Amino acid sequence: MESLGTRIRKLRKEQKLTLEALAGDRLTKGMLSQIENDKAKPSIESLQYIAERLGVEASELLEQVNPTSLRNLLEDVESLFTKLKNGDQDNHQQIVDMIEPYVTELPLCYESGRLLYIYAAALNTAGIGTWEPPLIQARAIFKDINLLSHWFETYVLQLGILLEDRQYDAAYDCILQAKMESEQDNVQLDTRDASKLSYYIAIMQLAIGEYEAGKKLINESITNAHQNQLYYYIDDMYRIAAYCDMIDGDFKQAEHMLKKLEQYRVFAEHEIVDALIFVLKAHYYSNYLQDYQKALEEIECFKALTHSDSPQIDESFYFAEKGKSLYLLGRYDEAKKAFEQFTNVPAFILHPYDILSMNECFSYKALCYVQFGELTTAFEIAKKAYVDTLDLIDLPYKQTIERVYFDIKAQIDTKKDL
Repeated sequence: MESLGTRIRKLRKEQKLTLEALAGDRLTKGMLSQIENDKAKPSIESLQYIAERLGVEASELLEQVNPTSLRNLLEDVESLFTKLKNGDQDNHQQIVDMIEPYVTELPLCYESGRLLYIYAAALNTAGIGTWEPPLIQARAIFKDINLLSHWFETYVLQLGILLEDRQYDAAYDCILQAKMESEQDNVQLDTRDASKLSYYIAIMQLAIGEYEAGKKLINESITNAHQNQLYYYIDDMYRIAAYCDMIDGDFKQAEHMLKKLEQYRVFAEHEIVDALIFVLKAHYYSNYLQDYQKALEEIECFKALTHSDSPQIDESFYFAEKGKSLYLLGRYDEAKKAFEQFTNVPAFILHPYDILSMNECFSYKALCYVQFGELTTAFEIAKKAYVDTLDLIDLPYKQTIERVYFDIKAQIDTKKDL
């Protein structure tokens, strides 16, 4: 943390002033040098004189972090944080080291709130400290200075961190707390943030098994989005609504939502939207319509997008869905070749619906290995999927995962008994 003397010397040099020039006729060069080296403390009168000569307020010199330094720090940190968000994990420790000396002495301003927000995010990514206190501090600052969108984003960050750890109940409580606080304190969120709040509540209701409430709120959110002509997260809402309709067996409504997604795709012209549609349609054709050839056609459309730099266009989706469809077509050699490239659920997959869907593909991978007599390998794959989904909500995908695991386990147990 910069001392008073260091701040004075830094400002003097920035303004290209010599000791003599700053000292003027009211301070000696020697006294000013002692002040800059923190060997002497200026009187109030001397401090005001120095501040006048430097063109700043005396209070700015006395602050532990002056506004100029804080702005410069935030500018440097934001540059690193952008890289961190784009997947460059090497910067999180540097971000923590840059912000940490200032944490306890930050003034009430936007820069402080933003720095604390980034600090919390970096601490979580680095796994080197407790992220909650700085995030709560950032939340309080944003609320005090009436930056309500930034206030809400602290809840969104907390929600994301809890989802990463699959703490679904805690994540649901977090977003409900944002709703309750906004209502109790009459926090007026703008239309976009209010829409996002409803969206997050809905997906968390689905995540913890409050199926009917979550499905109802998703559909209400879609209706509100159209009424307000505000389409933030609308592709995700269509996708989740389609998932729910598929699970309910309401294929007419599911296809209506898929059609809405296709229309939005033309409007959005975004590769991630295209990719999600192709995966969802492949899933629909293979899991619900048993049209495995059509599923292969859709997933090949996804493959054409995997040249993109977007981390969300992950080839795991391609190999998982392709392997499943090929297996169900009885093309086991091709299925095994595809499944060999499918080794993990991508780290950004956080919702139980998506986790269960991908783990179901691991179950089909296990069944594929059974076809080749590789029971031990098949069992390890089926077990991994089973264990990874034990604590998740009950959906048809989970039932397949459990059935495959216990069937393969029974085959192994029977061989042991022979």
